[in-house]
Amino acid sequence: MSRPPQARLLHSPPTPDPARSIGILGGGLAGLALAALLGERGHAVTVYERDRAGGKLRRVTVGGLSFDTGPSLLTFPEVWQTFLARLGEMDPLDLRPLPGGLGVHHTPFGAVPLPVPPDHPLHAAWETYRTPLLDLAPHIGTLLTTPPRLGDPAFRRASAALFRAVGGHLTAGSWVRARRLPEALAHAVGTHALNAGLAPRDAPALYALIPALVAGNVARPARGMSQLLDTLTMLGAVRGAQVHEQAEVVRVDPASARLTLSGGEVRRHDLLVSALDPARLAALLGRPVRSPVARRTVSGVALYAALSGPAPLPFTSVLPPADFGTFRAAVRAGALPPDTLALVHADGPRLAVLLTAPATASRLGPDHPWVRAQVQRVERTLGVPGLLASARDVLALPPSHYAPGGHPGGAIYGAALSPWRGGPLHPQPYRLHPRLWQVGTGVHPGGGLPAILGGALMVDALLAERRLAPR
Repeated sequence: MSRPPQARLLHSPPTPDPARSIGILGGGLAGLALAALLGERGHAVTVYERDRAGGKLRRVTVGGLSFDTGPSLLTFPEVWQTFLARLGEMDPLDLRPLPGGLGVHHTPFGAVPLPVPPDHPLHAAWETYRTPLLDLAPHIGTLLTTPPRLGDPAFRRASAALFRAVGGHLTAGSWVRARRLPEALAHAVGTHALNAGLAPRDAPALYALIPALVAGNVARPARGMSQLLDTLTMLGAVRGAQVHEQAEVVRVDPASARLTLSGGEVRRHDLLVSALDPARLAALLGRPVRSPVARRTVSGVALYAALSGPAPLPFTSVLPPADFGTFRAAVRAGALPPDTLALVHADGPRLAVLLTAPATASRLGPDHPWVRAQVQRVERTLGVPGLLASARDVLALPPSHYAPGGHPGGAIYGAALSPWRGGPLHPQPYRLHPRLWQVGTGVHPGGGLPAILGGALMVDALLAERRLAPR
């Protein structure tokens, strides 16, 4: 892959040491990020990807227009800068602020833009919510990029700041209720618990703080999110990392660091790192996988529509469920909620409508009655009736799209963990065996791209502290 024109190496990468061979299972963003970091240290890295590299971040063409699927924005850009600094690289992404920040949240109690502008009736309440959290902001980068070890003074300071901010509340729902915010603002803030794929009652309290921490600092690359995929691929390639697409791993033996591909070929490395969902890795290790629907995070239906002209909408609109309790009960039962979280991104003639759905691997398409009802709710709320029906072409990615190779049912954020196990204080092990490690959002849950990049930085740092097992 050609290097993006903005990228410039500050130094020549070291020559990979063939005696230190590392196999990475999964060519999503976590696997690609870690490949670049390990390649920088001189290791010979091979990435095995069952499909195409990029994971959920893909380019698709709909009605002659190019769309980026998967992550739609980049928050906590300091994590990206930390990643680049460890590689000794300049930033090739040309990040641009996202118009409107986190978007307008159309709650049952009124529309709330986040961040709330000074001329809005809720601005004073927004400042009351936001100001006490400013002391936490400088520590978020540390929490997202530093292994959670109490022996580390930097981590202790950052985690202490987080504990002060959450004030002893375990869940986002509890934290929001204790703030006694106006109903519209409380509902908008509570919506961000779904960044962890969970309702406010189940999500870690940290997710109720996210609007205050990122609302004014939301960005995406000037050439779209797929530029991040290009950049990670390039950064690994110039450090000797090899990415094998259509190379499905069907068995893993951690004792010998051997993996078997679908064609029967056996590969051996000094070390293996899984960037797969933990449930998928368990299957490759021959262990039983049990994941009841009630213990999964949510899945989704993504609709990408090519319009005849620019959509008369802001860049981002958010429609939360009217009642989080009703929503939670439905998805935990594997049922379609009466109304759901809908994210709408409008970029000229490109329209993306992302609907949250239970993780049941269902094949929900544009003509499904529930999907039609949710689209009509979006159009009615935003004042654009019939907008999707007028599109020249529509592509739908249902929950079944996210299921192969991922968590059962297409659960986008993996298993639903207890609140104390989510976010930067996660105690999930990165090291499963002397020769088998793991990385990715299944290990460092929630948080989107910052968690992906931060988890890769953590594993890189932890591996650098240990001697690789000999051949």
